[in-house]
Amino acid sequence: MKKMVAIVLISAFSIGLFGANINNTTDRVPAALTKNYEPRGEEIVPVMGQGNTTSGLREGAGVLVDSSQNGYGLLISETNPISINPYDHDQVTMAYRQYTDGVASGSIGMAYSEDAGVNWWTSSNINFGLNTAGRYPSILASEDFPIVFWNEYGGGGGDYEGRAYYSFDEGNYGGGYWYPVIDIHNNPSANDSWIVVPTQNEDADGNYIINAIVSDWSGERDRLHFRAATNGAWNGTELSISSAFSIVQNARDFLAEYDDAGDIINYTANGNMDINSEGTGYFVTASYWNDTLDIANHTLFTKKTSDYGETWSNWFHISDETLNNHFWDVFPDSIPDSENPGEYSSLAPGWTPFVGYDLEVYTDEAGGLHVMAPMLPSAGGFVYPGWSYENGLYHFYAADDVFAASGGEFIPQISFLGSMQLGWLSDTPDWSGNVVSMAYDLTYTDVLYASYHTVSDTVTIDGSYYSYVDIMGSYSDDNGATWTDPENMSNTQDPNLDETHPHLNRFADAGHVYMMYQMPDYLQQTVTPAAGEEPGTADYLNHVYYMNYDFDPIVSIDQASTQPGDFRLNENYPNPFNPSTVISFELPASGMVTLTVFDITGRQVETMHQGVLSAGQHDFSFSGQGLASGTYFYRLDSQGFQDVKKMLLIK
Repeated sequence: MKKMVAIVLISAFSIGLFGANINNTTDRVPAALTKNYEPRGEEIVPVMGQGNTTSGLREGAGVLVDSSQNGYGLLISETNPISINPYDHDQVTMAYRQYTDGVASGSIGMAYSEDAGVNWWTSSNINFGLNTAGRYPSILASEDFPIVFWNEYGGGGGDYEGRAYYSFDEGNYGGGYWYPVIDIHNNPSANDSWIVVPTQNEDADGNYIINAIVSDWSGERDRLHFRAATNGAWNGTELSISSAFSIVQNARDFLAEYDDAGDIINYTANGNMDINSEGTGYFVTASYWNDTLDIANHTLFTKKTSDYGETWSNWFHISDETLNNHFWDVFPDSIPDSENPGEYSSLAPGWTPFVGYDLEVYTDEAGGLHVMAPMLPSAGGFVYPGWSYENGLYHFYAADDVFAASGGEFIPQISFLGSMQLGWLSDTPDWSGNVVSMAYDLTYTDVLYASYHTVSDTVTIDGSYYSYVDIMGSYSDDNGATWTDPENMSNTQDPNLDETHPHLNRFADAGHVYMMYQMPDYLQQTVTPAAGEEPGTADYLNHVYYMNYDFDPIVSIDQASTQPGDFRLNENYPNPFNPSTVISFELPASGMVTLTVFDITGRQVETMHQGVLSAGQHDFSFSGQGLASGTYFYRLDSQGFQDVKKMLLIK
């Protein structure tokens, strides 16, 4: 996909948008959820072969682990494709749709690192022998065995024949002895099972507990709950999974409208779930209530468990009054019309805020509920994705005691995370197809992290305009009440590179988060879109990456150390640069340090320092005088630590 585009003026922004579906700020689209997770065209074989990657190749801040034939495997917020063993943080696992020579794009792959993501071992074709196509994998890193969950496109019932499975490595971590695939649904061939959302817990007696939500894509589109619990520690044998329980009876609980073919029009999110170590947890979805005179808004609904998912409450919800009172003061009623200078466009009287479909859910150790969700204006059955800067991601929080009753209204605290206007205007990501992710900190109380991808910026190069899709991140040090300005976590500064669909491991440590994401290879298109559509980022071969990322200092002065606690190579500033930039890094102890700059071919351009330095922060100025415009890399080597970052020289 060619990234260079003509400039588009929107309000006060000068934006280069590269997608075919470019929206105006006042454009409206139907509010119903469209199933946009599957390729909407014909899959084709990449021109160049891609073998499995068995050791990590560091590119900038990320580590290239493997490849997927297209990017549809990581498209869904609710899946958990990265998991770190809570008993051994050096054991990192990831699950994804793997590119395997001679095998269709539905191969399920798993990657494992035993040295905190430096080197990787991959396992291929976990779903070997099914002769269908694997979709949307998740993984849980238990104490002794990694477990992969996914669904197959084929073998089930309904319109799409989805069938949900799991498997685990009997040889522990890195063993490679995958147990024969096991059905999750007790009646798999008669049900259309998609998008497995799993969680894991260990109770006070040492019993291992799995809870999983599965979406039914046919019939009334219910959401099904499955549960398994061991008697004592799990010994790596097949789990005894409960029969399906409809945690969402969609046509009964929520608005049931039908199209001319008699199929239900879906307004209900897939839903997401999290349960804390004490057994308190929540399942959350977004929809219209079955009685729109009682609850008219598309809002958040949640059920609570206090016994590790064995039983669930009735529905709690955010009322129209609470949602309206907050967001009527957030979104402007009228904005300048970008297509008619000097004129204004207004929302219809009585417009309402709309909670989007992509939800991230976290239950803190005090039993509080945290939800990360998209918000945008709605009127007359339509939503306005590009309406204003305030179109974006919001955090909803409610303490445990708010849910003391068996159901009913709950009033959350609401805070702004980050704007999605640029991304939603360019359909990258689509407003109903975001990937949002949250993590909590093991070391610092009340510290939370969030990540998502969007169009982060534009740049002019030789008179042409380019846009960047990057991964953004924020943190909160007050349990979600306020959030920092978004940081560009990927920040490649190359208009031909995009980073998309980030997923965070559930826990972070001392400001250090663990993330999985993907990058489309625009030289290898693997899906031919339907007639009249332009290819999106997922319609190409996508490379799968792992990243360790350190957020800015998040501790108070009395918690902070006078010396850095770890090695850290910072982003150069400015970037892009001309003619000079500053490269800084931090050392936890004095020792030998080598700082080297390379060009894109790997040729060494300059050794900026080679010798002993004391502990602390060090700044070096690099001059690009005499160098050609382009991408350069700088590498820090010190006492066994190595890191590489990318910078862009533009003249």
